[in-house]
Amino acid sequence: MKNICILGSGSWGTALGIHLAKLGNNIKIWSYLKEEADIINNERKCKFLPNVNVPNNIVCTTNFEEAIQKSEMILIATPSKAVRETLMKSKKYITTQLIIICSKGFEKNTLYTLNEVVQEELPNSKIGGLSGPSHAEEVSIGIPTALVIASKDEEVLETVQKTFMNENLRIYKSNDLKGAELGGALKNIIALCSGIITGLELGDNTFAALITRGLSEMAKLCIKMGGELKTIYGLTGLRRLNSNMYE
Repeated sequence: MKNICILGSGSWGTALGIHLAKLGNNIKIWSYLKEEADIINNERKCKFLPNVNVPNNIVCTTNFEEAIQKSEMILIATPSKAVRETLMKSKKYITTQLIIICSKGFEKNTLYTLNEVVQEELPNSKIGGLSGPSHAEEVSIGIPTALVIASKDEEVLETVQKTFMNENLRIYKSNDLKGAELGGALKNIIALCSGIITGLELGDNTFAALITRGLSEMAKLCIKMGGELKTIYGLTGLRRLNSNMYE
């Protein structure tokens, strides 16, 4: 049993909290909005996951200190644009906790990956990234899912795998944090384009061209930025891309 803090009360942060709470961990979720915290605490519901009940061992607060104190692990699940601001406001309460990035995307102004943002704000922390083909609503109700924890730190890999994994959630380990982050962020561009193709009813030829050429460009950019090719063809790249084609 661990004390785990989750920064972000959206669908993904809450779904991960529900999963971890069901495994017996004590969860504190930090929310930007008091309204969302009140719904979780008083109604045991999440506005983004209306069909799921929130376990009693989850507490939601708008207070950073209350959310972070006594925690052993911090999951970052805010929108990518809010990651740096959230860390700037909360880092005075962060000590030796493992930092796990569950958000995806880039920082708009710097084009940093989120790992680079976290490293800049928390240079002494042990950092990992959790990524893979996963819809929050499915994780929250225990539908079988496979994810990747990526980190250069073996303690992060082992701890996250042991903490998260059960019969419904399989956790694979990777040392390629850069590649895992890039796969999670870049696939959104292709997913957006696939929606346009579907709306225009352009057919399977166009869809196949988008996927194959888009994946090729993802791979080239990943390698250029320091990631590994095999990562793009794994759960955090190709597999994640395919799972988002049908949203």
